[in-house]
Amino acid sequence: MRTLIRNIAITLLPLLLAACQNLQQSEPPVVETGTTTAIREITQNREPLPENPAITNAASPPTTEPDIGFDDLWERIRDGLQLQAHYSHPKVATHIQNYSQQQRYFDLLQSRSSPFLFEIVEEIERRGLPMEFALLPMVESTYNPNAYSREHAVGLWQFIGATGSSFGLQQDWWFDGRRDPLASTAAALNYIEQLYKQFDEDWLLAIAAYNTGDGNLRRAIRNSEEADISFWTLNLPGETQTHVPKLLALSAIIADNEAWNIELATLPNEPVVRSVQIGTQIDLSQAARLAGIDYQQLRALNPGYLQWATHPDQPQEMLLPLENASLLEGALAGIDKRELLTWDRYEIRPGDTLGAIARRLNTRVDILQSFNSLVGSRIRAGESLLIPRTNDPELLASASRIERDRVPQLPKIPSQYKVRNGDNLWVIAKRYQLRSQEIAAWNQISLNELLQPGQILDLSYALENKIEEPAVQVSESAAFYVVQRRDNMDAIARRFGIDLQKLLLWNGLAIDELIFPGQELRVIPESLGN
Repeated sequence: MRTLIRNIAITLLPLLLAACQNLQQSEPPVVETGTTTAIREITQNREPLPENPAITNAASPPTTEPDIGFDDLWERIRDGLQLQAHYSHPKVATHIQNYSQQQRYFDLLQSRSSPFLFEIVEEIERRGLPMEFALLPMVESTYNPNAYSREHAVGLWQFIGATGSSFGLQQDWWFDGRRDPLASTAAALNYIEQLYKQFDEDWLLAIAAYNTGDGNLRRAIRNSEEADISFWTLNLPGETQTHVPKLLALSAIIADNEAWNIELATLPNEPVVRSVQIGTQIDLSQAARLAGIDYQQLRALNPGYLQWATHPDQPQEMLLPLENASLLEGALAGIDKRELLTWDRYEIRPGDTLGAIARRLNTRVDILQSFNSLVGSRIRAGESLLIPRTNDPELLASASRIERDRVPQLPKIPSQYKVRNGDNLWVIAKRYQLRSQEIAAWNQISLNELLQPGQILDLSYALENKIEEPAVQVSESAAFYVVQRRDNMDAIARRFGIDLQKLLLWNGLAIDELIFPGQELRVIPESLGN
């Protein structure tokens, strides 16, 4: 049941909006592009979920009993909203007016959040926090677990590396906890609770500090001439000044979406995924086959895994829709886990040779060449080799088949493409190694267009363009290379004879970040500089 203060706040908002009609309109919310993977519609016939402590926080015991009296998860979220007193602020009203005209934005948010939202709501309710925080990833990342900012913040909750590490998020070659929806949620809520205590138990200040950093917020407080410190009166960076009102505006709309003509599809107040403990490393494509699930959907539900397999050590678990989780557990019960191929990663040292590495790791040169796509025996210090943890011929043959399945051949570009469920321009462009900007321009649609299943896109322009080897343009201090289809950073580094880590550094890229045809990369041959 809604509280009186919520009704008062919502009643006042139309009046405030009317007063804001002459104000300059803010830009519509930008729907981030990036890795948006297709998550299939999960069936309504769900089996009971075993207890799953996927998100735990021993330092924060439960403060409230979960309320199971709601059929709709949105109703449960509305019941837990605690910051309604701020919804009527004029700066919030402006953003409400903006968001209330963005139905497609809310459609996208519902699609992206639906696999994880129940688990996040459960954890927020368990801690007794304002339910507005379940909506914070909408502002941070538009609920994209693979969102990557210019400041190198990653995931739903946009952690930079150092902050993520300080809150226990594992980050290595195999796994990035910042991308894992449940692990990053636990870390984000721990961080928010810490900020809440630091800033006099003021939720708006805690949200502001989460965005701009506690040091910047303390500096703004010290420079304030106001006797009573309030978020609304502090001199903060422009992004932070809009960040908090955006969250409050989204919360106000969801609190009474019908009043703002925004449709929210009913989300069942029950889990749609659960965690399966594997107990060993497993190839994700093999796990997908055992679970009877599309490989891309499995990857979408487990974005923390950066490679094709779970971690050699930990974590070795994955989220799956309930039915597929049961199928995987049943399949694993009939398999000797010693028969599952696992991997090591070896960083090449100066002076290493393939023969010496093979002897040291009790494997063969041809195996190293096969699984690392090496032609000949040339290797480079600082790069890495993947080492299968077996010499069993049957397992190696099986792994070779898995590897072939995992790297599909580039599909032929059709002249017309019929949009499927879960498609967006980035997904389609990646499928055919095209540029989403070109598809959008050719079809006269927005780059952030929310595509509809059955919609026809014209790709004929790509059939007419012949790809020519680009010339590298050299200046006095640098050279620039235009990325081509099938390129990767390692291949580009090898082509120009430069260290991969330097190439990544010069271009502000992470090792696991995707590049796309047409992208311009800076390359600096040794003859032109350090």
